[in-house]
Amino acid sequence: MNPVNRVFIKKFNPLKVTFFGMLLWVFIFFFSSIKVKHQPGVLPVIFILANYFFFFVGLISIIKKNTIINEKYVLKKRALKKILVFLIIISLIGFSFRILDKFFIRDITIGNTSIDNRNLLTENKSSIFGVIAAVLTPFSFLPLYIYYTIKPKRFFLALLCIIIFFLPAFDSIILGSRSGLFMVVFFFIINMLYFKILKITPFRLLFFFGIIYFLGIYTTKMFIERTQEYMVTEKRATKHILSNAVYNFTLEPKEYTRTDIIETKNETLRLTRLSLLNASQYYTHGVFEFGYLYNNYEGKHHYGGFTFNVIAKFSNIILGTNIDLAKIQDSPVRTGVYTTFFGPIYLDFGWFAPIFMLFFGMLQGLIFNKTLLGDYKYVPLLFYMLIIDFFMPVINFITSSQGVYIIVSMIVFAKLYKLLTAKLIFKDINGNKRFYKILK
Repeated sequence: MNPVNRVFIKKFNPLKVTFFGMLLWVFIFFFSSIKVKHQPGVLPVIFILANYFFFFVGLISIIKKNTIINEKYVLKKRALKKILVFLIIISLIGFSFRILDKFFIRDITIGNTSIDNRNLLTENKSSIFGVIAAVLTPFSFLPLYIYYTIKPKRFFLALLCIIIFFLPAFDSIILGSRSGLFMVVFFFIINMLYFKILKITPFRLLFFFGIIYFLGIYTTKMFIERTQEYMVTEKRATKHILSNAVYNFTLEPKEYTRTDIIETKNETLRLTRLSLLNASQYYTHGVFEFGYLYNNYEGKHHYGGFTFNVIAKFSNIILGTNIDLAKIQDSPVRTGVYTTFFGPIYLDFGWFAPIFMLFFGMLQGLIFNKTLLGDYKYVPLLFYMLIIDFFMPVINFITSSQGVYIIVSMIVFAKLYKLLTAKLIFKDINGNKRFYKILK
């Protein structure tokens, strides 16, 4: 029996997910109490819409929904069990090396603020252990998928796979990266929905939003307390956040909203309103930051060097090229902000970006078709593509949160699995064919 959940894949195909990602952005923007300081202008908006259009064209030209399961994609449980053990081991090695690199070689600590830890990592270059960890850690997302695909029903193995899945979130916590943490949580939810472990009901939706609410309140309170360290009073800290957040450059609260939040007496209500306002600014500012980038960028385009900087980094190491990665990464007009999915590809390709998006859509169409045919080894890659698609109006999850490493790890898994389970044909000196399988 083929394990692919075709109902889920059809329901959450890249076309629908991308469209609903756009709708959510529009909904949050128009129902938030924020005002625009820097209008993006006509050309940046046309650029974004053109890229979406070509992406949709690429998808539609390739996607085939009326397909049947290909019988050659048979679930090979014994081989997957061995691969599961291997991936658990390398994931744990990757995490151990990450701890060694960051805590013992580069001297960050849990007690430091996220800003202090980021400064330490900037001042001290990554060691060889950090490089290896960057390659191995993204494989942490695969054991959980394999476990639920083969369903061995071992509680402690399931628990171990879940723990390993969340190991990449450790970086996000110590560095204060909300995008990285959010990506891991979103990835986990997709897995749970795909395997029907998490079923959507009104009560569970209410429970889920309740958790999000309390997490929002908690993180906002922590943010105020950190700001209060140098602003002395809570009221001054709140004013500072409302006036000086990094995304206030392009989007800022409406004046009456700012006043109402500061003057609200009830702490829970004040934190709730501040959390909702910050979340809406955080989620929507990328479009306007992209407009500012487009209107003020005067540098050269990097032709993949920004979006796929990891590949450029390995090119410098292995091929001896001399690509100035520091200069490329510093090329945006403003750093520390989101510029949607399209900011990085504009830096790389300029108005040739729609061609990139056309091929990117076609690539996703091919991945979608493979999974719909029953090729379960490409399902994790499709999951990550859905995350990229949904958050296109917000952030580029290729350049952020180790996106390139994650994509490569999923491709390596698919190709390695195919190699290890395929029949290898050898000829002896008499010309007779012999068939071997590395994993049976």
